[in-house]
Amino acid sequence: MSFPRYPVFLSLENARCLVIGGGSVGERKIRTLLSHGAKVFVLSRELTPFLGECVRKSYLTHLENEYNPASLEEMDLVFAATSDRELNRRIAADARERRLWCNAASNPKEGSFIVPSVIHRGSLSVAISTGGASPAIARQIREQLEGQFGQEWGRLLRFMELLREKIQAKGLESSQNQDLFKKVSRLPLLEWMQDQGEYKAIQTLSKTCAPLLTPTEIESLWKEAWNPSF
Repeated sequence: MSFPRYPVFLSLENARCLVIGGGSVGERKIRTLLSHGAKVFVLSRELTPFLGECVRKSYLTHLENEYNPASLEEMDLVFAATSDRELNRRIAADARERRLWCNAASNPKEGSFIVPSVIHRGSLSVAISTGGASPAIARQIREQLEGQFGQEWGRLLRFMELLREKIQAKGLESSQNQDLFKKVSRLPLLEWMQDQGEYKAIQTLSKTCAPLLTPTEIESLWKEAWNPSF
């Protein structure tokens, strides 16, 4: 019986990630890992120009030795990203013996996890997976969804985060907070952000959140949500 993959979002900050393969596939993996704060090691005799520059700048560590199972020691995640399918299979098997999570680029079913196609909009992450059946289709779906989730989604979530922190600091019961957040979430905030409806948003939110927050406080949160660039 084949079970579906279990979706999960991992924190990779300072996680020790080994990428075996310094070509275009390995580079793609490493770019993503670095952007998520991982401590990256690349095992390969040759590197792409980008990876070579990263090594020179100490963004990642280059291991130039041949692969052997000992290379997996003290790693948190492993990425088998060589052009040798048999080597990738062996790396995945060695990782499995050590109860170590491994992504196998040439045959996702041989690894213990797959990397989805992802859309990022601030705090929003939308992950698309076909279970390894067709990464090309996953990419196609992602491209379609990118048009539906614009940058305003990141700003919306930033505003809701700021609002949540302010409301929770008031010391209300959890049920009261939840009721208020439900009311706010039903407002057309996304539409107001898309249409520059700041005045309408502040007016309505002030009534909804009264007497906990003043219009001035609401306006300050609204403007702060637009500060980060997503």
